[in-house]
Amino acid sequence: MHISACTAIMTAVLLTACAPSTTSTTFDPEDPAAIAEIEAIMETTMAGSRDADAGRVLAMAEGGSDLTFITADVMLTGLETIRAAFEDTYAGVASQTQTVLERRIRLLSPDVAVLTAISEGTYTDNAGWTSDPVGMGFTIVFVREDGTWRARHAHQSTAP
Repeated sequence: MHISACTAIMTAVLLTACAPSTTSTTFDPEDPAAIAEIEAIMETTMAGSRDADAGRVLAMAEGGSDLTFITADVMLTGLETIRAAFEDTYAGVASQTQTVLERRIRLLSPDVAVLTAISEGTYTDNAGWTSDPVGMGFTIVFVREDGTWRARHAHQSTAP
């Protein structure tokens, strides 16, 4: 094939690939229904945290094992690995309190959302001792899969 013919074919392919879509989808980055779904998931997560219940905390990721959790210098991957680590941590915790000071949910696409928040809370161990308040920051990436929002990445950091 002649070089100019190849160039013409490649140009046509690239122009077709870059052309705007003819299907019109409206994306609302403030979609109240999606935000309400994620807020409801977080209510379950927060209730699980108060009760030191790893299963309820991690319910936000059910439906698959593709979850990554990062805290400090620890990275855990896989829902069952994370569940085991949470259960081990919660074995020494009777309850936790947590007040969300600021939270933002941003929809990046119709099926991807990022929740960022800061909070302050305490934990009470099984012997009844309660910690001083601890500041926390966290980011959770949610992906809508088969119509259901699921956490796929979570990062948590603490501040003294």
